[in-house]
Amino acid sequence: MRVANMNVISATLTQVLSFIDGIIGNYGVSVIVFVLLVRLVLLPLDIKSKKSTRAMERVKPQLDYISKKYAQDKEKLNQKTMELYKKENISPMAGCLPMLIQLPILFCMFTAMRVVANEKTVEMILGMMNGIEPHFDKFLWIKNIFQPDAFWSTVIPRHGSKLLNLMAVNGSQWLTPENIQAATEFLSSDQYLAWTVKFGADQLRYSAPLLMWKIEIPMEFNGLFILPLLSAASQLYSSKMLQPQAAQSQEQQAQSKMMQYFFPLFSLWICATSTAAFAVYWVAANLIQIVQTWAINLYFGNQEKKEKQKQIKEA
Repeated sequence: MRVANMNVISATLTQVLSFIDGIIGNYGVSVIVFVLLVRLVLLPLDIKSKKSTRAMERVKPQLDYISKKYAQDKEKLNQKTMELYKKENISPMAGCLPMLIQLPILFCMFTAMRVVANEKTVEMILGMMNGIEPHFDKFLWIKNIFQPDAFWSTVIPRHGSKLLNLMAVNGSQWLTPENIQAATEFLSSDQYLAWTVKFGADQLRYSAPLLMWKIEIPMEFNGLFILPLLSAASQLYSSKMLQPQAAQSQEQQAQSKMMQYFFPLFSLWICATSTAAFAVYWVAANLIQIVQTWAINLYFGNQEKKEKQKQIKEA
């Protein structure tokens, strides 16, 4: 069995989340608090990014003029564009800084939460093997936050599950080769079958074919598929809010439009197939960013309005 090493960032995020959860006592709320802390740390970069974006919008007429004038001379076009940026004290990359930082955090968060969910699952299975009633981390409509928020997802693994995605992790109390092997063997036992009957994991409420797939809704499903839908909707709205409108070529606009719809579809899929805790993180991150972007835009809008009124009075 392979043994994985968590990267430093993922390991640190896991420890921070465990610390917050130790204080709050609810993992879903702990994830939201964690997102708030991350957004607070990134707030100066978000303000700088939005300031740069608004500056780009302000000089758009000049950029359009330069683009038309030097359309046949790419070298001259780049030179004049950079001169304008320097004159107006604009950093084109400033608008990308938050995204460049958030993406690595997102990927590391996915790894961290997958490890935590796997640890909780193995701990729960080994407890049931010893006759201990499982205690689920509930959040809103979700019965077990370490299982997907979906109506086809069970509260506990089904009888005969192989735990194929689990790997031993160095330094983990529960994700050892011995524990994973014991948990996997127990999932195929008659003793575990009794647990699945109790929690409705192997009894189907509904079953029907759908194209190349088959829909199977267990008697006790874990979620209502709300978080994946919220993740896609909030991701689409957030992407449109953050979409720069200035200084984009037709090719860049086409790429931006494609990414606008790719990320919501990707978030829908990843949140439907991953632990609900990660879906909570994704939705919370999007919603907080939407509010934050609205507040920053309102602030800069008021500042620009005051500046214009000042210029009119001085004139």
